[in-house]
Amino acid sequence: MVRWFRPRAVHQTTTRTWLDRYPEIFRACRDYLGHQQELRILSFGCSTGEEVVTLRNYFPTDWITGAEINPRSLAICRSLPVDDRTSFIYSTREAVRARGPYDAIFCMAVLQRTPHAIESAGLTSLKDIYPFERFEQQVSELDAILKPGGLLVIHHTQYRLGDSSLGARYSPLDVSGLPEDRGPVFDRESALLVEGKRAGSIFVKQA
Repeated sequence: MVRWFRPRAVHQTTTRTWLDRYPEIFRACRDYLGHQQELRILSFGCSTGEEVVTLRNYFPTDWITGAEINPRSLAICRSLPVDDRTSFIYSTREAVRARGPYDAIFCMAVLQRTPHAIESAGLTSLKDIYPFERFEQQVSELDAILKPGGLLVIHHTQYRLGDSSLGARYSPLDVSGLPEDRGPVFDRESALLVEGKRAGSIFVKQA
């Protein structure tokens, strides 16, 4: 029940996840960033930590921070056997910023609200449930702590980065074989786009 903890700061309301959930995306990011040293990586909305554990396999020597707002999930994260370059923090703007700036930010299945239920219900507006302004505010905060040339990875979202006010700062990473981000797409007015398509999930911040 998300009512217990900062409800206005919550995006996705479920905690379901699993190890190596998006291998094609993780692999593409590793290949793009792999030549760099001492990377700082953020798993934003890391749930119970499986994504952070997975990222360690792709980035074995870099600094990885998992940020989570659900106290129960965070407690599970902190019980995991991780190395001294892996940290889990309670997700506040200040705590997340203090660990940056980051070379890559993973925001996977976070910037959305119960997409399967919304699709099943046939809803054509998210205005009263998860308005576009919530999405734009969060991506703006993430953009502020991402280095130029860094990767912003947004997958399983109901909105498009390109529709935000900072969309022009980013270019989709051109990699074949990435999983399609399925599900309904909504516009800046939080209205359903009948033929809405996304430009991918991995975006490079321009210098």
